[in-house]
Amino acid sequence: MLKKTTPQKFLKVLEIHLAEHCNLHCFSCSHFSQLAKEAYYDLKEFEQDIKRLKVLTKGNIERFHLLGGEPLLNPDVLKYFALLRENFTHSHIWLITNGILLPKQDESFFQTCSKLNIELHPTKYPIEIDWQRVDELCKRYKVTLKFYNNAKIEKNSMKFVLNLEKQNDIYESFTRCFMSNFCVQLKEGKIYTCNICANIEHFNAKFKTTLMPSDEDCIDIYKAKNYEEILEFLAKPIPFCTYCDVKNWKSIGKWKRSEKSINEYLI
Repeated sequence: MLKKTTPQKFLKVLEIHLAEHCNLHCFSCSHFSQLAKEAYYDLKEFEQDIKRLKVLTKGNIERFHLLGGEPLLNPDVLKYFALLRENFTHSHIWLITNGILLPKQDESFFQTCSKLNIELHPTKYPIEIDWQRVDELCKRYKVTLKFYNNAKIEKNSMKFVLNLEKQNDIYESFTRCFMSNFCVQLKEGKIYTCNICANIEHFNAKFKTTLMPSDEDCIDIYKAKNYEEILEFLAKPIPFCTYCDVKNWKSIGKWKRSEKSINEYLI
């Protein structure tokens, strides 16, 4: 609890969606990607946000996770790589992918990853992917390839329970949540302490619900005075935490696909 509520000295991880939608559709996805319509981070807005972030942080962010959704669905993925590396020369940049599209990438993709030091960290799912070919391509172009979970451990499914009636104590939800002040996400000029709050719009659009974040649930990078203000904000519960029934979050065992039902998020 103390670690959660103690501001970080700097951001160790910052997540950014390059695509909102996905080509895998996992059960009870915490990013709601299986519910999202096709959408991408606007490239010009991305460039502006990254430049503003560089000013605020003086380039001091340890690692970026470029994900989604499935980031390789974005046809301009290499342009995002270049913009991010140009502004954050010393940060680690990881592409978090389900791997489905990795064997289909052309030579320029792996050359760019090698040149810009973009690491590939796929999550392993129980689906058919030619991992041998991916491994050969990465070795050929000297690109780091390391599974985000474990090469010998296949992904399990989690059930992320939400309460639509605002009945959870925000401090308890925040301190018990494994995502708060860790799965920090930049989205459209705002930073969120977790990806559930950042992406709840897809849940609302699909199920006609009104779990709406307020201005108090995120921090605007264009209004933030300095890095310290952002880090302090991220270490505090937000009003949106009342929707997360964290005590009932649980693994359901073997990974499975979503049926896009609201019951995936209800007790």
